[in-house]
Amino acid sequence: MSKSTGNFMTLIQAIEGFSADGMRLTLADAGDKIEDANFYEQNVEAQLLRLYTFIEWVKDVLNISSSQTNN
Repeated sequence: MSKSTGNFMTLIQAIEGFSADGMRLTLADAGDKIEDANFYEQNVEAQLLRLYTFIEWVKDVLNISSSQTNN
């Protein structure tokens, strides 16, 4: 994204469009190397999918743990 090319998004617009957690994960992953940080919408969508998958996995693990302790 670049202001000069006109595809600029403010942080508030990004949070409204993708959620604060999605933005945190994407921005944390955007500039972890020597080159400049880049923000891509498909990266946000991928991070949100990973977050959702992780949450579902945790729920499954907690259900398995609680069912094992109840036996």
